Amino acid sequence: MEFKWLDDFMSLRELGNFSAAAQARYVTQSAFSRRIQALEVWVGVTLFDRTSYPIVLTEHGKKFVPYVESLLEMVKVTKDDFSQASLKTDKSVRIVCLHSFAVNLLPRLFNQAGPLFEGLNFAVNPSVQGIDNHFQALLDNSNDILFTYNTKGMRPSFLIENKLDRCLVCKESIIPVISPQLLKLHPNDQNYPYLAYSEHTFLFNAVVPLIKRIKLPLEQIFETTLSESLIKMAVNGSGIAWVPMHTIEYELEQGLLVQAFPEQPETVISLDVVCYRSKNPTRSAINQFWQGLAQIVAQPD
Repeated sequence: MEFKWLDDFMSLRELGNFSAAAQARYVTQSAFSRRIQALEVWVGVTLFDRTSYPIVLTEHGKKFVPYVESLLEMVKVTKDDFSQASLKTDKSVRIVCLHSFAVNLLPRLFNQAGPLFEGLNFAVNPSVQGIDNHFQALLDNSNDILFTYNTKGMRPSFLIENKLDRCLVCKESIIPVISPQLLKLHPNDQNYPYLAYSEHTFLFNAVVPLIKRIKLPLEQIFETTLSESLIKMAVNGSGIAWVPMHTIEYELEQGLLVQAFPEQPETVISLDVVCYRSKNPTRSAINQFWQGLAQIVAQPD
């Protein structure tokens, strides 16, 4: 069970209409309907009488209300307590981003910032799972900044996009790489071993359609959620991996990795890295970060 389903329940109870409740919850009507159905499956009973207009609670639904109110109040108190605890000072900036961004991209931005970020205290959470939850956290002021890729599945819904500011941080290339030793020794008539992302990762959804479309000679032998793991496997000569350019600059410079399929430029995936915040930031630290980031990304390479 997800706690957002409880808010969905209360919204539909109040508004009596799926369309209006979905809009109030910043989701599409089909997604909202699925969440209500999922809650009913979890509880084990039908909570709403859909034959009436406006929609009303069933008897089971009426009995469920005080439980939901109690749970939501407990969640709110807990969230408020720990949200404030995460703000070590008024100068704190809470950032959510992909793991590879936390390891490579953000340190580079902080280094470029110089005095622009002076006095700020950063808390970085390298986990973008359930992107809708992260966008909602920006609106709820549970988080301040979100770094992600600007691509399908990683954008805010049209219902909330006008409540968020977006900044283009940089262009990113996801390239196939291989160790020079494997490239030299691998038989031309055999498939290359392929080092893959796990199914529920963002880059899985970016790379797999390309591989299927181009029909590359690959045979998967390994999968993981982390680019860093794929890079080490590729350096060791275990196979070909698609990884963000910002994660392998050292390996390319040192000749530990080279681009695979250089004669096929269509094997390179180009993506925009973007940053989001709420249009109504609650603290000056967020404005300082946002203005500093805008100056950094405006600088010529």
